[in-house]
Amino acid sequence: MHPFSRYNEGRFQYERKGFPRCAPAYDYVYSEESVFVAVSRCGEGAAMRVTCSTQNLGQGLHIVSRAVSSRTTLPILNNVLMEATPGKLRLTATNLEIGIKQAIDAEVQEEGSITVPARLLTDYVSANPDASISMTLDKKNQSLKLKSEHFDADIRGIDPADFPPVPSGTEGRKVQLSQADLKDAIEQTVIAASSDEGRPVLTGVYAQLNGGHVTFAATDGHRLAVKTLAVPADGQQPDTMVIPARALAELSRILKGGSEQVDLTVAPQKNQVFFKAGDVELMSRLIEGTYPNYKQVIPNDTTTTITLKTQDLLTTTKVVSLFARDAANVVKFKAEGGKLTLTANTSEVGQNTADVEAKIDGNDLQVAFNAKYVLDVLGIIGADEVTLGFTGPLNPGMIKPVGKDDYLYIIMPVRVAM
Repeated sequence: MHPFSRYNEGRFQYERKGFPRCAPAYDYVYSEESVFVAVSRCGEGAAMRVTCSTQNLGQGLHIVSRAVSSRTTLPILNNVLMEATPGKLRLTATNLEIGIKQAIDAEVQEEGSITVPARLLTDYVSANPDASISMTLDKKNQSLKLKSEHFDADIRGIDPADFPPVPSGTEGRKVQLSQADLKDAIEQTVIAASSDEGRPVLTGVYAQLNGGHVTFAATDGHRLAVKTLAVPADGQQPDTMVIPARALAELSRILKGGSEQVDLTVAPQKNQVFFKAGDVELMSRLIEGTYPNYKQVIPNDTTTTITLKTQDLLTTTKVVSLFARDAANVVKFKAEGGKLTLTANTSEVGQNTADVEAKIDGNDLQVAFNAKYVLDVLGIIGADEVTLGFTGPLNPGMIKPVGKDDYLYIIMPVRVAM
C-alpha cells in the first residue's frame, strides 16, 4: 500500500501497514531517537523560537527541497516542515513519493513547528548575507518571523497538522554501504532507467540484497546497466525491490561521495526503502510489479573484443555523433584489420569518419549504436580503459571497465544498412 493513501476534507488521513496512524487533526507525529511521539501542535503552549547559522539553514533547505513537489494541487506539499527540538531544527519535505529530512544544529529557546513555502524560504536564506537568523512562530496568524542583522521578514505558513508524516527507517533489514560506492552505483545505473510512465517498473532501479552483495540493475529496453557492491553478509534470504530512479538520483546529489557510511533499510512491509547518511534521511516508496529477467540478455561469451582508452572513445564518439543528429543519433562502429572506425552520415548534413587506436581480438565486425547510449556510459564508467564485447552485429554489445568485474553495460544495436 502506498505510504500516503488518501486526502480527505483538508486533512491527510494516513493508512500505512507497519507505521502508526497519523495523530488526530491537531497533533503530529515525528521520530525522535527511533520512537514515534505524538505532540500537541495547536493547543496551548509557547511559540517556536530558534536561532541558527544562515549557512547551515541554507544547506539544509537546499537538501530537503529536492523532495518538494513541483506540480501539486495540495499547497502543503509546496512547504517545508520546520520542527524545533532540543538543540536541533528538523527540516522535512515530501511529494508523497519521496521524503527527505535534515537535522541542523540550532539554539532552541522554545520548541514548536510550522510549515512555510520551501522555495521562498530557501531563496530568502540563500540570498541573506547575515551570519545567523532568528525565527519566531506567530501561532495566532500561523506565520514565521525571521530576523537577522539587516533583514526582517514575515512568511505566512500552513498549520503543520496538515503535513503528511514522513517515517524513519527504524525497523527492517539494514545494510551499510560507503557513500562513495553507493553514489557510483546510482550514477552508473539510473542512466539506463526508463522515463516511460507507461511501464512504471522500468522507471525504477532493481535492487537485490543477497548475502554479501547488493546488486543494482536498470533497463529501458534499449540498454541495461548492472552494478554489484560487496557488503557484510547478514545470513538472510535474498530480498528484491524496485526503487524509483528519481529517488536514487536525488540521493546521489545528496551523498558526499566519501568513506562515510549510508544505512539502507527496507521496511518490514517491503513497501518503502530508507537511506540515512549522517543527519540526512531519504525515504522512498517502492514500485510494485515484477522486474524483467535482465540476466537473459547478458552475453555468456564474445566473438569480438575491443579494448581502448575510455577518453579516446568518448571524444571520438562525441565528435562523430555531431553528424548523426538528423539520423536517429546512429553511429556505426567497424572493427576490421586491427582498426576501429566510427562513422556517422546523413544525406542532409554529410559524413564524419574517425579512427580510434584500439586492441581488437576476434572476428571483424560492423555494428551500429545510438551514440547517446554510448556517451552516457563512458561519462560515468570510472575507468581509464574499457572493453567492448560482441557476439555479432545484431546481438547486444557489452561495455565493461578494464580491471573491474563489478559493472557491465549492455546496448542493443540499431539495424541500419552498412
